[in-house]
Amino acid sequence: MKFDLLYRRRWGLVYVPILVVSAILLWLSYTRWLPQPARLLTIAVGPASDSSAQLASRYRNSLADIGIETHLLSHPNTRLAMASVVSAPARADLVIVSGLQASSQTSQTSSSTSPAVQTLAVIEREPIWIFTRVAQITTLQELRGMRLGIAEGDDISQSMAKRLLQHAKLEASDVQWALLPHSELANALVDDKIDAVIMIASASHETVRVLMRSPNIEIVGMDRVRQLVGTESRLRPFVLPQGVIELRGDIPPRDLTLLSADLQLVTRPELHPALQRALLDVAVQLHERPSFLQRQGEFPRITDTDFPASPIALAAMRGNKPWFEQILPFGWAQLVQWLLLACLPIVLLTIALLAWIPSMFDWRVNALLQNFYGELKFLETEIEPVASERPIEIKRLLHRLDDIEMHVMQLELPTPYAERWYTLRSHLSEARKQLLGLRAR
Repeated sequence: MKFDLLYRRRWGLVYVPILVVSAILLWLSYTRWLPQPARLLTIAVGPASDSSAQLASRYRNSLADIGIETHLLSHPNTRLAMASVVSAPARADLVIVSGLQASSQTSQTSSSTSPAVQTLAVIEREPIWIFTRVAQITTLQELRGMRLGIAEGDDISQSMAKRLLQHAKLEASDVQWALLPHSELANALVDDKIDAVIMIASASHETVRVLMRSPNIEIVGMDRVRQLVGTESRLRPFVLPQGVIELRGDIPPRDLTLLSADLQLVTRPELHPALQRALLDVAVQLHERPSFLQRQGEFPRITDTDFPASPIALAAMRGNKPWFEQILPFGWAQLVQWLLLACLPIVLLTIALLAWIPSMFDWRVNALLQNFYGELKFLETEIEPVASERPIEIKRLLHRLDDIEMHVMQLELPTPYAERWYTLRSHLSEARKQLLGLRAR
C-alpha cells in the first residue's frame, strides 16, 4: 500500500484498530482477568428453626452494610441446603453447616461428578445439648424409660441421640421417642409433656436460650467422652464451667463435660476471592467476641476443618489482603483495584501507541527523504573533482541527478509533508544549476 494512501486511511487502518483492541482488553480484564464480584450472594439455609438459618440472617444484615445483597435459599433440612452448594450446577454460594452435617456430605463432595467445596472458616462451637426436667440426672443411663424429645425432621440430632444412647449402653427401645416441631420442644419440656431433649444447636438458638434459663430445667453432662470422640472425629469435648451461663442462678450448678461439632462456612472454590474475604471479615465481626462457649479470638479459625481450607481464607487470616480492601469500602476497593491494575495500564499503553503513530509517520517520511539527501550529498562531493579533473563526466552526474529527481517526483507524500518535499526539490534544482554552470565553461 502506498504511503500516502496509508496516511489518508490511518484512522481506519491504525487508530480505530488500536482503540478496538484496547476496548476488548478492558472488557476482558473487567470480566475475566479481574472480574468484579457479584453483588448478590446466595446462602443456602435449613428450616427457620435451624441454627444456620438464624445465623444466615445475621450475615445478611452485616453483608448489607458493605453493599452486598444476600438471598437466603431455604430448604426443608440442612442436608438439602448443603446439597445446593455441592451439586452441579450449584444454586447457592455458601452454606453454614456443622461438622456432623458435613460428614453426611463427604461422600458426595468426593464424587468426580460433583464440584469440590472448601471451608471458608470455622465460626463457632455447636454443642450437643441434653436438657431434662428430672432433677439430679448426672449420666445418660438415667434416661432409661423417659420421654425423649427430638426435633422433627432433624436427622442429625436423631442420629446423634441414638449414638449417645448406644454409648450409654441403652437401646433405642429403652426410651420413649417424641418427635416434635423445633418450636415446640422448649414448651413441651417445660410443660412436662416430655422428660428430656437432645438437640444440636448453637448457644444463640432460641430453644437453647429458653431452656438454659428455664427454672427446673437442667443440662446433662456426659462421661467417658474420649471413647465417643474416638469413634467420631468431628466431635470435640469441652468443659462448661459452673455458673458460666448465669452466675447468680448458678447455671450450670457444676462443671459439665459436653461434646460439640464445629459450625463452619462452606463455599465453592469458584466464589470470587473478594467475596470470600468479605465473608471472612463478617465472620470475624460476628464471632470473635468471647462468650461462655468460647474465648476471645478463638473463632473464626481456618484449622481443623472438615473440608479443605480455602487458600483465599488462609491468606486473609495471615493478613495477606489487598491494601485496597484495607482502606476502602468493599465496592470501591474492587473498582480501584481494577482501575489501577488493569484499566490504567491498558489506557496508558493505548495513549502511548496513539501518540507514537504520528512519530512513526514522521520517521517513515524522514527515512524516505534522507535516502535522497544521502544520494545528493554523494553527488555534490563529486562535483568539484569532476569539474577540475574529468569535465567529461559532468554529463554522467547530470544523469544521476535526473534519476534522483525522477524518483523524488514519483513520491506521493501526504499534504502535511509537502513542504519538506518541495525543499528537497529545491536542493536538487540548486545542484542542477551548479552542474550546468560547470558544463558551460
